[in-house]
Amino acid sequence: MKKALYTTLVVSSLTLAACHKPPAAPTEAPPQTAAITIQGDTDQASERSFPRYLRVTGQLTGKNDAVIAADATGRVLTTPVERGTQVAAGDVLVTLDDRQAKLSLAEANAALELAKAQLTLAKNEQARNQPLAKMKAISDSDYQKLLTEASAREADLAATQARRDLAQKAVDDCTIRAVFGGVVSERMVEPGEYLRPDSAVARVVDISQLRLVLNVPETQVGVLETGRTVEFTTAAYPDQRFTGTLKFLGAAMRESSRDLVVEAVVDNASGKLRPGFFCDARILLREEKAVAVPDGTLRIEGSRRKVFVITAENTLSERLVEIGDSRDGFTEIRRGVATGEKVLLNPSPEATDGLAFQPAA
Repeated sequence: MKKALYTTLVVSSLTLAACHKPPAAPTEAPPQTAAITIQGDTDQASERSFPRYLRVTGQLTGKNDAVIAADATGRVLTTPVERGTQVAAGDVLVTLDDRQAKLSLAEANAALELAKAQLTLAKNEQARNQPLAKMKAISDSDYQKLLTEASAREADLAATQARRDLAQKAVDDCTIRAVFGGVVSERMVEPGEYLRPDSAVARVVDISQLRLVLNVPETQVGVLETGRTVEFTTAAYPDQRFTGTLKFLGAAMRESSRDLVVEAVVDNASGKLRPGFFCDARILLREEKAVAVPDGTLRIEGSRRKVFVITAENTLSERLVEIGDSRDGFTEIRRGVATGEKVLLNPSPEATDGLAFQPAA
């Protein structure tokens, strides 16, 4: 009886407390975010001409590049050039001891004078006996001997003259000269060395004009023709583009690599380029029309390129685009934007897909 009365009192107290519970505080509504509007300038995607290239690789070589040989025998006396020396055709590269050559030349000159004198004597003897032969004062056989002697002296004079010229050449060859203008890329001898005719003395390279040797795949050979412009870059000057003219096409494909070797002539008056430079090149083939947008419309995010197109509802439509070549401040769009579409110039970091757009005041 007491237990039941206690339970009734507890329940009544809880019920009374619930009736006097203060009301809950009203919940505040979350603040509404204000709508963002992007302002800016616009332009239209247009159709423009862009070049089409054949991209290949190659290497620069000198127009004239030769290892100069001694073509003489003797001891080196002087070497007036060093690596990097600029030389003209005929400039001295190496001089040899020419004393023996000059003695041989003096001997040859003396022999030549003797041969001339003997020829003169033989001709005078023939001329003196000619009237006697006509009068039959001497026998025909004796006169024929005089004629033969004169002819033999003429042949001997010619041979002596040739030996004299060889001796003169030996003297001249003791001074080894550049056969064309260029730069000495390597000197291979030192004073005191003994040279033979096949000894290399220096390498001279003409760098005023270079040749760009390119390897063109078999599938692209059909589009080539001489006179095409070739543009290329090198690792030494990555931000500078050089040009040349396609001049020579190989006569046959290389069987091992199935490509054709072609050459472009490159003017190198500045002297920046060097034989041996590896080059990434492109050969201009033709011009084609393509969709283009101003360079400032592109947003670059890593490997992705984006353009914001203004829709009919004045909102931004974010487009991932595939770009091509650039020319005169415009970039080719191969996919993602159509001709005539309005694009946002210089998109700000806040620009995203779906935001409202308002033209700049």
